[in-house]
Order: sequence, then C-alpha cells, then structure tokens
Amino acid sequence: MTAIERLESPSAARMVIDGRPVLNFGGSCYLGLSAQPELVAAGVRAIEQLGSTGQLPRHYNFALAANLAAEDAARAFFGTEGAIYYATGYLFGPMAMTALAEDYDVAVIDESGHYNLVEGARMAQRPIATFAHRDAADLARVLDRVAAEGKRPVVATDGMFATFGTSPPLAEYQRLIDAHGGWLLVDESHSFGALGPTGQGACEMAGISGDKVLRGGSMAKAFCAYGGMTVGSADAIARLWQTPIARGAVSGMSAGAAMMAASLDYIRANPEVLERLRTNSARLRDMLRSCGLEVEDNSSPVAAFVHGDAAAMRVIQQALWAQGIFVIYSTYVGAGSEGALRIAAFADHEPEDFERLKAALEPLL
Repeated sequence: MTAIERLESPSAARMVIDGRPVLNFGGSCYLGLSAQPELVAAGVRAIEQLGSTGQLPRHYNFALAANLAAEDAARAFFGTEGAIYYATGYLFGPMAMTALAEDYDVAVIDESGHYNLVEGARMAQRPIATFAHRDAADLARVLDRVAAEGKRPVVATDGMFATFGTSPPLAEYQRLIDAHGGWLLVDESHSFGALGPTGQGACEMAGISGDKVLRGGSMAKAFCAYGGMTVGSADAIARLWQTPIARGAVSGMSAGAAMMAASLDYIRANPEVLERLRTNSARLRDMLRSCGLEVEDNSSPVAAFVHGDAAAMRVIQQALWAQGIFVIYSTYVGAGSEGALRIAAFADHEPEDFERLKAALEPLL
C-alpha cells in the first residue's frame, strides 16, 4: 500500500508536505483562499460561538446562525431567491434528483457527468439515458427520443468537468430543454468561483438562468470553504428542503458555513482575486503550449493533456515530484483509459512558478 503523504499547511500554490516545501499545481483551491485571514477568523468565531454543529434540525424549524449566514451570502452572491447549505457538495445530485422526482421520468446525463448525478438518479429510482460528452446535437436526439416515448426529462451535467477543465454549451442545452419543458441541473463544484465574470460559475458564463435551472455543488474547491450549496428559485429550493437527504444530512459544520459566507463576501469585495485567477489560467495555457502541448482554449484554471501512455505520464509526474513540484496524474471521471496529466492554476501562483514548472516539465516531454 502506498504511504500517505502528510499535508502540514493550507492547500495553496505553496504547501508543506511531510516537512518538505512543494510547489503545487494539483487539486482545486483555485482562488487561493485557504489561509485567507478573513476565512480563518470566521471559522474560529463560529466554533467558539456555536460549537461544531447544530443538533436541532431544520425540519423542526431550527438552523445554525452560520448556516443561515451562508445561505444569505449565497443569495447575494449568485443573485437568486433560494439557497440551501449542506454538508458536502456530493449531495447535490442526490438531493436535486430526488426533490424533483415527480417532475421527470428520465434523467438525461452527460456520459462523463460526475458520479453524484448518476447516484442521484438512482436514488430517485428514475431510468438514466446518456448523451455524448458536451454534444448538444446528441442531447437533442436523446430528448426527442424521450419525448416520443411520452416521458419528461431532467438534464444533468457538470459546469466544468474536473479532469480537463472543459465546459458544456449550456445555452444550447437550455434552449433544447425549454422546448421539452424539462429541468437543467448543473454541478458547479469546479466552476463556482472559477468561471463567469463575477465568479458565479458556468451558468453565469453561458448567460443562462430560469426557474427550472438548479446549480450547485462543492464550495470546497475555488472558494476554499467547506460544504455544498445549491441556488435557484425559492420554490425549487423549498422542495430540496423536503428531501430525506436534507432532513438527515444537511446541517454541516458551523465553521464550514461561516467560512463559506466569508469567502463569498470576500470575493464580492475583492474581485481582483478573480482577475488574478484569469491571468494565471491564461499563463498556464501559454506555458504548456510553448512546450509543444495541445490544450483546449478556454477560461478554465485547469489544463490537462495526454502524453504517451499511463506509464509515461506517471514517470513525468514522479520526476516533477522529485523536484518539489506536484501535478496530478488523473484517472478520475472523464480521464480516459490512459488517464491524463492535470495541471491547475491558482490565484496565488506567481509568474515565476510557471517558469519553474516549464523548466522542469519541458525536458521530460
């Protein structure tokens, strides 16, 4: 069994792992806020004032002040009527799929969609149909077939796919879905904070909204907080509150909720952090292309590529690690049979970090 490396610092562009300084291009702390004093102080205050969590549940009309503050901050940040804070972003699919189960007959999911979307449809006891990855034409074909069978769809996709950092054509999806009266669920776990003019995510980037759009997922990625958040219409969010998942697992941690509110407020007050992330995302792509690598041209902070086979990519990852640079060799959902080398830019990377990565990576290709 491979030994577990011990993280001894906040997750950021620079970390300490087993006493060793490491330049980090792995993971997803895109906005670089893990050690931001405002977040840390908010979490400490919540623990001191509220304890770790609340034992009186929402369906008895109680909620931690920190949870309510997180939902207030989310409504302000995302500009929605409704918001629900819960323990982990993985619950987005199960909660949304079960809440809306009476409104659809078939869950239509991107073939590379996150596991939580598939699990949600299974928990709702609804059949699953898949469409080709990020392919609006194939989605149209599947929706037409579902309609011909007299069934109602819910369409589910990631807002930003975790491995390659790509996004689907959500505006095209919404046009197709609206024609069939269906719902659109967008797992924004990796796109919240990382995409869109104000960091609202893939839906903001695509310019879509509506009463039948639910967007949600983890706030532990770009926002470096803890827990999950779903935003949408007040009516839709009220339905999520009625699910067994919400009644049994939604409360989360007081510190996580407080840090989430502080992170959202911090980005609203400091939009230059978003600009630093955009600059570094472009810098990462330019650097990889200068090494002769092909990466998709988009605004994501993630760039991934396949170079040779799995063994060759593991050699590259290990050689970089030996030089104190961490990148991920990913076999996560959507990575393909050989996997991929995944590199992420964060707002707290400096220009010289990309120069160091290039100097180490280029001879290995």
